[in-house]
Amino acid sequence: MFWIIIPIWINWFFTEFFVEKHGTTFGNAVSNGVIPILASLDWTRYLYRLLEDGLIKFTFDVFLKFLLALIIFGYGVFVIVAGIKIKRIIFYVGRIRWITYVLVMFTPVIYDVIGFSLYTLTAIILFFPFYYWVIEFFDRITPEPRVYQEEHS
Repeated sequence: MFWIIIPIWINWFFTEFFVEKHGTTFGNAVSNGVIPILASLDWTRYLYRLLEDGLIKFTFDVFLKFLLALIIFGYGVFVIVAGIKIKRIIFYVGRIRWITYVLVMFTPVIYDVIGFSLYTLTAIILFFPFYYWVIEFFDRITPEPRVYQEEHS
């Protein structure tokens, strides 16, 4: 699980504080869309391997995990296509902050560290505004990267 979460965190940190300090661009959002595609492919690979090795049975829970991987794959494709077509929604759903949150919250569910339930889904949804504003607060109090200072000089 950490082989997928650690790169997501590292990518989030550098993108959030050095690239998207003042929001995302169309091009950056398109590249952000690749991340959920890769994560969902890894989730699918992991689940398929467990099924093939006989470590899990194909239950409704496993079906929901495959469905979640498919939805996240579709989300990544949507972000890329919306960015290419220059849709305004990309400024929200294409931000690394949203993408990271979705992936970091659902990866432990896929890897069965956290049970998949309505309670878990509700907690993920309710925690998002808190996460968003805490990151926004830190984004505002951290110093401007030099690249922004040089561009505006």
